[in-house]
Amino acid sequence: MKVNKLGAVISIFIPILLTLLIINFVYEMIPTPFQGLPIFLPLFFCPIGILLACISFKADKNGWSKIGLILNTVLFFTPFIWMIGGTALFGV
Repeated sequence: MKVNKLGAVISIFIPILLTLLIINFVYEMIPTPFQGLPIFLPLFFCPIGILLACISFKADKNGWSKIGLILNTVLFFTPFIWMIGGTALFGV
């Protein structure tokens, strides 16, 4: 597997894994000791995925790197939407 394709695959794998952690946090399917950490993990991991997707896109303009770039960019804003939505809806 080429390094460019590996970067694209990792850039898609990061938001999928983070989305699963957020869904698990919201619906509490599997009990974990993480109290709110999955909501803030995209702030740390999505820039890495965006960087990998950009490098992969510059080297080889395939569709997978575009998908990884879009997924990471959208998921990066999840903590902000979570905090603003919680304040707007619940007024805390």
